[in-house]
Amino acid sequence: MKKLFIIYLLFFFNFIFSQKIYLKGINISNTEALAKYLANKINTTYNEKDVATYYDNLFRISMINENYDLSLSQLESVRNVYKSSDPTIATAMGSQFEIYVNTIKRLNNNNEFNKIYEEEFRKKYITLPVKSQIILPQYFNFNAEVTEKDIKEILTKKIKNDSIEIEDAIQFCRKYNTRNVANKSFEIAASLLKKLDKENFTIYDSVKISTKTNGDLTLSVILFNKNLKPENTILINTIYSDKTNLNLARQYASEGYACVILNTRGKYLSSNSIEPFEHEVNDINDAIDWIIKQPWSNKKVGMIGGSYLGFSQWAATKNIHPSLKTIIPQAPVGIGAMDFPMNNNIFTSYALRWLNYVTNNKMTDYSGFNEKKWNPLYKKWYQSGLSFNKLDSLSGKENTIFQRWLTHPNSDKYWQNMIPYKKEFSKINIPILTITGYYDSDQLGALYYLKEHYKYNKNAEHYLIIGPYDHSGAQGNIKNELRGYNIDEAANIDLSKICIEWFDHILKEKEKPSILKDKINYQVMGADLWKSTNSIDNFNNFKIKFYLENVDHKLNLSTSKNKDTNFSSLKVDFTDRTDADELLALKYDVIEKSLYNKNNLIFSTDTFEKAVEFSGNFSGLLKFTVNKKDCDIYANLYELMPNGKYFLLSTYLGRASYTKNSEKRNLLTPNKKETVSIYNNEFVSRKIEKGSKLVLVLGINKSPLWQVNYGTGKDVSEETIADAKEPLEIKWYNDSYIEIPVMEQSSENSN
Repeated sequence: MKKLFIIYLLFFFNFIFSQKIYLKGINISNTEALAKYLANKINTTYNEKDVATYYDNLFRISMINENYDLSLSQLESVRNVYKSSDPTIATAMGSQFEIYVNTIKRLNNNNEFNKIYEEEFRKKYITLPVKSQIILPQYFNFNAEVTEKDIKEILTKKIKNDSIEIEDAIQFCRKYNTRNVANKSFEIAASLLKKLDKENFTIYDSVKISTKTNGDLTLSVILFNKNLKPENTILINTIYSDKTNLNLARQYASEGYACVILNTRGKYLSSNSIEPFEHEVNDINDAIDWIIKQPWSNKKVGMIGGSYLGFSQWAATKNIHPSLKTIIPQAPVGIGAMDFPMNNNIFTSYALRWLNYVTNNKMTDYSGFNEKKWNPLYKKWYQSGLSFNKLDSLSGKENTIFQRWLTHPNSDKYWQNMIPYKKEFSKINIPILTITGYYDSDQLGALYYLKEHYKYNKNAEHYLIIGPYDHSGAQGNIKNELRGYNIDEAANIDLSKICIEWFDHILKEKEKPSILKDKINYQVMGADLWKSTNSIDNFNNFKIKFYLENVDHKLNLSTSKNKDTNFSSLKVDFTDRTDADELLALKYDVIEKSLYNKNNLIFSTDTFEKAVEFSGNFSGLLKFTVNKKDCDIYANLYELMPNGKYFLLSTYLGRASYTKNSEKRNLLTPNKKETVSIYNNEFVSRKIEKGSKLVLVLGINKSPLWQVNYGTGKDVSEETIADAKEPLEIKWYNDSYIEIPVMEQSSENSN
C-alpha cells in the first residue's frame, strides 16, 4: 500500500510540473484569444510552492480572465509577502496593474479611459508613502521591442505538437498582460508621474561649477517643496553617474534635507578627463563652498554613500571643510595597498574591469561590466603567461589609469595624497558612522580608517556597525541568504532608516539611533544578537594561540608548541596553467561543502568541547624558508561544523615582501628562515558551535584574479611565465602560529 502511495505521489508531481496545455484547433495568431484560453486552463491546474511566485502569476491570470476583484486580492497577497522585509517596495509593487484594473472596473465607455485612469492614478499615488512614490516610475518601465520578441519566441519555439508546457503558457500570459496594460496606460502614467514629481520636488539636474584647480563639476540638486526654510544638506559624491541617482536623492530630500549629487570630475557634463580617486580631496571642498552660498542651505552638510562614495567622504576629511558636520562611509574603498586596487600590495585583475566600468564614458558603462566578458580575458592572460601590465592591451584597449596605478605598488605619496595620512587623522573631529560587513570586499578599508582615526585621535566620536553583510549589504541591500548562509533574524536591520536617524541626531539634535549602544556594534553570527564595546582594541584582550604542527604527516593546529623542530612543505609550479577554469569557478561561499586543496596545506584543531564567541581579527606569525625572493601568501580560516560543512570566517592575502612595511618592499633571502605577520584581514564575529573545529587553509596565491608573483624580486607587474623557472618550494615551521580572538563571557555587553 505504501509503495502504491509513493507511486501515486510521483505521478502527481510529474503531472503538476510537466503538464501540457493542448492547443489543437486554437488560432495561435490571435494572441488575445490565445491568452484567454491559456489563462482559463492555467487557472484550473496551476500550483506553486513559493507563495510570492504563485500569487504573482495568479493575479495576472485573473486579469486576463477579467476576474478583477480576485486579481486585486491576489496582488495584495504578493505584497503581504514583502511587507515586513521591504515595505517601500511592497506598497508600490504592482501599482501599474492595480490602477489599470480599477480604471477598467469603472469604465462605461472607452472615451472615459484617460479621465478615469488619471483619477485612479492620483488616488493611488496619494496613499503611497513618499519613498514608495519615488520608486513608482520603475514599475512603468516597458520595452515594447523586447516584449514583442519574447512573445514571438514563445509562439514559434515553445509550442510543439499543438501543445505548450504550463510554465511557457504562464510566461506568455505574463508578457501578453504586461503588453496590454502598457500599451493602454503607460503613456498616460509617464505624463502624470512627471506632473506629480514636479509637485513634490524642485530639481536642478545640470548645475555646473568650476573648481580652484582647473576642473569643472556637474551637480544635481533636489529640494522637497514642503521644506520652506533653509535646510541641512546631504551631499553624495559619486563616480557612478546615472539618472537614477535622483531617486536616492529624492528619498533624502523627502526626509527634510536638501540633497546634492556631485559627479566626480570628468563625469556627466564635466569636460575634464576621468581620473578616479585623484581629485576628491579638493573638489568636494569646492562643491561645499558652492552649497553653503545657496538660499536653500543652512550651511551644514553631511555626506553618505558606499564603496567609492565612502572613500570620497574620507578624502573630504583630509582638509576638512568647516561646514562638513558628519559623514556616513558605507563599505568605503581602502584606496592603495589596503584593499583596492591592491590587497596588501597585491594588484587585483578586477581593477581593470572596474576602470572600464567608470571611465569608458561620461555615465556608467553597465554593458561592459559583465563577468562573462571579463573572466575569459583573465583566463587568456593567465594561460598566456604574459606580464600583468599587458592585461589591458590583451583586452584590446590600453588604459592609462591602470598603467599609472601599476607604477605605484607601494603605499607611496600617490595614494597617500588621496586620503588622510597618519597625523592628519588627528584633525578629524566630526562625528562619523562607519558601516561595513564581515564579507564586504572593502571591510579592510573601512576598519583601516576607523583604527587610524582612533590611533591619532583618542577622543574621536566614531561609531561602527558591522554584521554579516557583503559589499552591497553594507550599503543597505541586506540579503537574508548570503552566499549559502541564512543570516540571523537580528542581523536583518534597516540601514537606510539608521542612516537617516544618524543625520537627524547630528544635524537636527534628535536621539541617537538605538542600535548604537557603544562605539563598536557587531552582530554575533549564530547567536542571533548584537553586542557592543567601546573600542576595537577590546577584541585583542583574550586570544587562543594555535601552532602549525606536522606530526606524522598530519597537519594540526595545536595549542601547545612542539619541542621538536619540524616543518610542513609545499611545492607550487607557476608554469602549470591547467587550473584556470577551476580557479575562476571558485565561489568562496560562506558555507562550503568542501575546500579547494591545491597549492595549499590544510591544518585543523581538535574538536571544541564548548561553544565560544570568536570576535575580531585572527592574526599570526609565519616562520618559513622559501627558494624565491618573494611570495604571495593566503590564509583562509574556516569553522568545520558538526554537520561536516565549512563556514568561512576570515581570509588573508598579502605579499611577503611588504608585511613589515607597506611603503617599502623588503625582499626575502632565498632558503633563509623568514618571519612574516598575518594582519589586515577580515574582522568577524561568530559563535563557534560545540563539536566544531577550526580549519586553516594556508597557501601560495596563483590565480587569474590576481597578479602572479614569480618571486624574482623584479616588479611583479613586469614578470612573465619565463621568470617562473623552478617550482616554488616553501617550508612552514612548527613554531609558526595563528591567534584567535575569543570574547570572555564576563566582558560581554549584549544589546
